[in-house]
Amino acid sequence: MNTSRIIMHIDFNSYFASVEQQANPFLRGKAIGVGGKPGTRSIVATASIEAKRQGVKTAMSSSEATRLLPELQMIDGDARKYSEMTDRFMNIYKRHADVVEQFSVDEAFLDVTEQCEDWMDAIAIALRIREDIKNEIGSYTTASIGIAPNKLVAKIASESDKPHGMTVVYPDEVEAFLDERELSDVPGIGFAILRRLEEMGISSITQLREAPLSTLASFKQYGHFLYNVPRGIDHSRVSDVQEVPKSVGHSYTLPFDTSSPTVLRATLLHLADKVAWRLRKHGLVARSFSAVVRFESMSFKGSMGKFDAPTNEGLKIFNGAWTKVSPLLHSDKIRLVGVSARDLVPVHEQVSSDAGEQKRTKLLPALDKIQHRYGSGSWLRASELLAVKLKERTNGFFFDHVGESSEAY
Repeated sequence: MNTSRIIMHIDFNSYFASVEQQANPFLRGKAIGVGGKPGTRSIVATASIEAKRQGVKTAMSSSEATRLLPELQMIDGDARKYSEMTDRFMNIYKRHADVVEQFSVDEAFLDVTEQCEDWMDAIAIALRIREDIKNEIGSYTTASIGIAPNKLVAKIASESDKPHGMTVVYPDEVEAFLDERELSDVPGIGFAILRRLEEMGISSITQLREAPLSTLASFKQYGHFLYNVPRGIDHSRVSDVQEVPKSVGHSYTLPFDTSSPTVLRATLLHLADKVAWRLRKHGLVARSFSAVVRFESMSFKGSMGKFDAPTNEGLKIFNGAWTKVSPLLHSDKIRLVGVSARDLVPVHEQVSSDAGEQKRTKLLPALDKIQHRYGSGSWLRASELLAVKLKERTNGFFFDHVGESSEAY
């Protein structure tokens, strides 16, 4: 009988690109990038395996990528398609594991401990999942799988044999497996931590294991994590309970620098409606907001504010954000504008005494149904049309986030 946990980490390869190749047979076997068109300010959100082999990297500008690889085909992203595909994968996982945690759009943790008598059972489950994916979705959406006694080691294992590999790390092999990895392979050890460790004479997982906890105390609470890493210790559980994110945001890199109030108002309103729709989709309201702009000089300016009452209505989010953006119109021209809803809490029914607001609130569920059925952009305010025309004509770049934004807004 198995006495240790058996955790599986499934991570898809070149996710957006492989979904596009699965959907369109003419793209299969070709170097493609998902993002905006060359000549715009867009980036490669995901490169196909074929493109990666020839040097194209994620976050490379579309123009740079096509200069490097002239035959690269750039494909516009389709967030709705990727989200629906993720839901299909999650449904497959849930047939094979009692507890499934969606970690991101293209990766998940599965706790298969209760389904397994031994580790061979876990391998059999992984193979059945792969077979189900191939039969129900297709052979071009491939994933790497790591199987280990905990989430940390399982995630490192899935990264160790890409693409389409399967790595099993048995309990008595954990330290030997980790010794073959680089410190940079460990989730949670970024450039700043690596630099500090190197200054302490620690450049490998083996050396990190030799460092006493007292030496790592300078990292404060993070020191315990660094102490546990080389020993393969991770007590975190696989959880199917989705935590409430701290923020939800969208930003847009304009196709040209501008200080036009008309363009910026239309763009910001469009972004605010996208943020509001996602809040309502997840049953959340925001107590505060933030707005950010990036100027043509590449400098950032951001500001935060609070709502009078928690909201998930686009117009209210826009009005708050516009109070922060409009005073900046007399500075340098603007190349990016963004808005985030923050301090999120579950929605509770609220009654407003304002008749106009009551009408808008009653209309929102119907509009959300249209959005859910026909996709983003299936309904728009008249004042948003300029923003959409700009995107269709010149294809700027949208960025969205759930959780804590990487930008300071």
